[in-house]
Amino acid sequence: MFYIIKFVLALIIFSIPKYLAADDMLINLNATAKHYCTCIFISNLDSDSCDEAYDRIIYGSINNYELVDQIKIIGHEVDLENNSILIDYNEYNIRVKFTNETGCYFTK
Repeated sequence: MFYIIKFVLALIIFSIPKYLAADDMLINLNATAKHYCTCIFISNLDSDSCDEAYDRIIYGSINNYELVDQIKIIGHEVDLENNSILIDYNEYNIRVKFTNETGCYFTK
C-alpha cells in the first residue's frame, strides 16, 4: 500500500511542472502579434521594415532559434480593413487589434 501511495505521489509531483511551466510557443506568438500590430498600425512601417525589426529583436532576445524559425514559418495575417493581426496555429488563435483609443490589444 505504501508503494502505491508513493508511486501515485511521484506521478503527481512529476506532472506538476509541465502544467506550471510557461507555454513558450504562446508567449512568442503573442509577442509576434503585438510586434506587428505596433509596427504596422502605430509606427506606420511597411511589412519589410517590420520583418527586419522583428528579426533583430527576436533573435537578440530568444535563445531557442528553432522556435523562432517555426514562428516565422507560421507567419501572420494583416487585416488592414479591421486594423488587426491574426496568427492561427493549432490550438492558438491570436488576434491583436488596433484602435486609436486603446492602441494594440488582444481580442478573442
